[in-house]
Amino acid sequence: MLQPRLIWLFLALVSFLDSIPIPNGQIGKAEVECGEDYIEIVFLTDDDFQGRIFVVGHANETDCVSRDKVHPRSPHIIIDRKKCGVTTTRSGDPLGLFVTTKIMLSFHEEFITKVDRGYEISCFYMQAEKTVTYPITVSGASLSPFTEIAEMPRCRYEVIDPKSKEPLDVVTVGSKLLHSWTCDSSAPDLWCMQVHSCFVEDGSGTQFMILDDIGCSIDRYLLDNLEYGPGKLHAQKEAHAFKFADKVIVNFQCSVRLLIKDGECPIPECLDLGKPIKRSRFSKIKRNIIEHQHREAIGTRSEQEIDVRANKLDVLDPEIDLDPSRLHGDSRDSMCIRAKELLGIAILGGTLFITLLTIIGFLFFRHPPPKL
Repeated sequence: MLQPRLIWLFLALVSFLDSIPIPNGQIGKAEVECGEDYIEIVFLTDDDFQGRIFVVGHANETDCVSRDKVHPRSPHIIIDRKKCGVTTTRSGDPLGLFVTTKIMLSFHEEFITKVDRGYEISCFYMQAEKTVTYPITVSGASLSPFTEIAEMPRCRYEVIDPKSKEPLDVVTVGSKLLHSWTCDSSAPDLWCMQVHSCFVEDGSGTQFMILDDIGCSIDRYLLDNLEYGPGKLHAQKEAHAFKFADKVIVNFQCSVRLLIKDGECPIPECLDLGKPIKRSRFSKIKRNIIEHQHREAIGTRSEQEIDVRANKLDVLDPEIDLDPSRLHGDSRDSMCIRAKELLGIAILGGTLFITLLTIIGFLFFRHPPPKL
């Protein structure tokens, strides 16, 4: 009779330890309202909400945090589309805007706990239908009804390894990167592309422009003027990896201008940043001339803007951050460390189990059950 009683007591103790009461939690799904210039998210909770709702990466900004005491069982947050690191990405197919933000529903005022929930909220704002026309001159004698539908090109932005051409996830400061922009189209001879307005972002909303609205480099140490080709719908440029201070995540985003081809595709004519500029006044005049020539080259052509975002990149500083090989578990040292950790956990678990059995046995023999 001793063994079953001990097992029952042990299972009861484990069940008690595992059933720690949770003071509050979320009910159902979040409700999202995509307004003209805001995003509102509403949650339902089991009990009165005593925590906070905040935009990830902006927990210390007043406009990005909500401690809703007015609606204790249905807390909500309203986020301005132009604040809190909200990202807006233009889409060509379907035509419109994707507005994205990351939200944390935290049931504690200061800490992240087991019951907290994180959400990535995306709102899509559809653009009104737009017809793209392409002028064709034909002789009067050969007029016949003819319709051709040309789909908008699908564009992408990749940061890849210059040798293997594979997308990169983790690199170190100074590593060689190849920035590549490509647009795929069923009618490639109909379109021209221009890459412009590129910026780099640190994952929490801080941005730094690296290409201007024409498509010219702003800082050649980060990204130099682009090279177009091969083909009319491809551009690329090699650069070295860099990072923000005290940040690892690096996101690149650009705008791609798609134009109906009319003769040669216009390519931005940029200043040579490699040459020293002696007189800033003449540099500014030359810059204005380039901008004027660029606008004339585009003229009144039909155009469409698309935002493209590269794959997220983790950039490590070899002087400070961990060795990237440890992130993939390729080194023997990391494997040895993991084996030692597992062994330590096993020994600790065994010791705890024996201790519990000893305590239960001691209590059982000290207070034996009454005889029937």
